[in-house]
Amino acid sequence: MSDRIQRRPRYSEAFKRHVVAEYEQGATVTELMRRYNIRGHGTIKRWVERYGQQPYRIQTVFIQTPEEVDQVRQLQHKLQALEHLVAELTLENRMLRASLDAAGMDPKKRTASAPWNAPTKPTASPSDTPASGSA
Repeated sequence: MSDRIQRRPRYSEAFKRHVVAEYEQGATVTELMRRYNIRGHGTIKRWVERYGQQPYRIQTVFIQTPEEVDQVRQLQHKLQALEHLVAELTLENRMLRASLDAAGMDPKKRTASAPWNAPTKPTASPSDTPASGSA
């Protein structure tokens, strides 16, 4: 048999109530487990159910100021406007591609016969011509 026997730690009722009070003030279970070196995940849950005045929180609670709520609302409106704009641009893009296809033009290929394409080779400028007598 092993010389070391692992024992479960025993916590006083006052300590348990203190941890539950911190939990009810907004501390997370993970924070409390780290701070007080509590090992079991269900330990604090059982304490909250036994000593707590509020139920155990299963979901994350978001606390927002009125300014943050307004900012979220503005960002949601902005997102809606941008989504609408993307839809319009996508529709316009598809219409333009269909028009080019109907005209027999491929926007990805550059051909010399297409009037809407830029020249394929650069034109010489007057400064590019060699001066006579130099070299």
